Amino acid sequence: MDDPALADIDSRLRRDIRRLGNQLGDALVRQSGRDLLDRVEQVRAAARSLRRDQDSSADLAGMLDGIDVDEAIGLVRAFTVYFHLANTAEQVHRVDDLRDAEANDHRFAETVAKLVDQGLGVSEIVACVAGAELRPVFTAHPTEASRRSLLDKLAEISVLIEQRGEQSIAPYEQRRVDRRVDELIDAIWQTDELRREQPNPVDEARSILYFLTEIAEHGVPELLDDIDAVIRSVGGSLDPDTVPIRFGSWVGGDRDGNPNVTPATTVEVLAFQRVRALRLLIAEIEELSAELSVSTAVNDISPALAAQLADDAERFPDVMSRFTKLSACEPYRQRCSVMHHRLLQAAETPPGRGAYDSPDELTADLALLADSLSAHGGELLARGRVARVRRMVAMIGFHLAVLDIRQHARVHHDALVELFEPLGVDYAGLDRAGRVELLTAELASRRPLAPPAAVDAADGSAPALFATLRDVIAANGPRVIESYIVSMTEGVDDILAPAVLARDVGLVDVPAGVAHLGFVPLFETIDDLRGIGTTLRALLANEPYRRIVGLRNDRQEVMVGYSDSNKDGGITTSQWEIHKALRQIAEVAAETGVQIVVFHGRGGTIGRGGGPTNASILSQPAGVVNGAVKITEQGEVIADKYGLPDLAHRNLELALSAVVEA
Repeated sequence: MDDPALADIDSRLRRDIRRLGNQLGDALVRQSGRDLLDRVEQVRAAARSLRRDQDSSADLAGMLDGIDVDEAIGLVRAFTVYFHLANTAEQVHRVDDLRDAEANDHRFAETVAKLVDQGLGVSEIVACVAGAELRPVFTAHPTEASRRSLLDKLAEISVLIEQRGEQSIAPYEQRRVDRRVDELIDAIWQTDELRREQPNPVDEARSILYFLTEIAEHGVPELLDDIDAVIRSVGGSLDPDTVPIRFGSWVGGDRDGNPNVTPATTVEVLAFQRVRALRLLIAEIEELSAELSVSTAVNDISPALAAQLADDAERFPDVMSRFTKLSACEPYRQRCSVMHHRLLQAAETPPGRGAYDSPDELTADLALLADSLSAHGGELLARGRVARVRRMVAMIGFHLAVLDIRQHARVHHDALVELFEPLGVDYAGLDRAGRVELLTAELASRRPLAPPAAVDAADGSAPALFATLRDVIAANGPRVIESYIVSMTEGVDDILAPAVLARDVGLVDVPAGVAHLGFVPLFETIDDLRGIGTTLRALLANEPYRRIVGLRNDRQEVMVGYSDSNKDGGITTSQWEIHKALRQIAEVAAETGVQIVVFHGRGGTIGRGGGPTNASILSQPAGVVNGAVKITEQGEVIADKYGLPDLAHRNLELALSAVVEA
């Protein structure tokens, strides 16, 4: 290896893997006896010989022939744990690789430096970064196989590997780390790696939310701090209530071909996300309170904060009386105690008295603290811990991740057949042009196709889903669900159909200027990709639908599918047709004045569009990115890219830098 730094990383990685392998060997002896370790070593030696000499395959086959089931299970488990440990070590050292490798030339600081070199002023750079939007969307397919019990233990081992690799670590500390790793390996060996029941959508949500929570708590805040510092280094400042990274999820919302995802499932998953988001914010407020020990015996506070505290004493007398004694002359802590109380009430089901109705109320309270601090010698505190909490609220709200809804186009047409039948309309007998004409007239009307009726959320029907979405958005605000994705979109009628169903429940009302939901065509086949320009032009030329887009800030989301187009035409054809489709999208955006945000349905493998995210973003045709990218992160790569906070930090930094640069 030519690069000394990379050679050193490789050497340390091999050393750590050997150490972990030896510790696993000791665990096998403790847990199952010497015979299992001896068998593992025999198989490992035979496998290594096989790499050098293909003729030795018979030796390995003979060694494994005739072993009983229990012994086979022990061998499989031993090698599985070994690879878990090796992958964990590799992730730890990959962070060092990312820091040192020359390929990491799109880091945010370097991107901003490029913008400065190109002659952009500070205000232009700030506007560029503030207007950027990177939204990774976590999906459950293919489902992440590892249980949280295992992931937690491997995460702790990764921290211990880092600690042991520190040059200043003392011998007794090394022994302590090794003892803890031994404990964790024993615990892993005694943990059932397999789920004994097929995971349901709520189980999948728990798995995905594990990663989202770790990223939101440990990965992104530091990245956003770094971004703020870079912008300040060139003389600018970013609004802490605006962040360029937000997360999405399909878990509990992707019902395309999955009958287990009902409207009730969507409600349950969103409630689960809400609790997780509020717990994160509660912890942030607790840390903020611990830090804001500012005393009025030293510094004054703003009149606005004083007035708020007086109001708190009337609205929350029990909280204020208790914390006034504990935090006398500490107004910021008193204010935090009320904010903490309101978040706890918001986490109740149903929300308790005095609960925050929306994240905007919490944001306003944090801004009040920041303004008072900035006016009385606490500007660094306002820009530090307070800004961190404000950015957290802006990123996760009370929902953690924006939930996308996905459904097959055919489902909406089937529902409309039933709704039009009592009206004497043969919807099923209409061709595509006839459907467009009928649906356009309906969308421009306020008259529903069916009278209002109580809808059972356990019902998997399309009308039940839209009624549930209406109730969820009304209760939780517009950020909880923003996009309704229509898979296998072939024509304009495939988008107008769900829009009419949404109209029937009040989510959309064109004459009244209401559009609480955006509709996203998903183009998946080669023919559909080739016709994407024609379809989008016709869709945006449809007057009532164009009005919906206008009500949503002239923003239209379009999704392109990598996996299905690959299955339809092969890798080369798929990639080329997607590239041409992206060029058509840019042309339509320029013609119509609509911001078209491309949602890339990528997976981990090459056939599913896999590869470095930053390179993918930078390779898109001119005018496509335009400051916003939405991209799926699928089950098999989520742990690899986001399993450690530092990895999440670096991957997101590279992707965001590419969005800004593009």
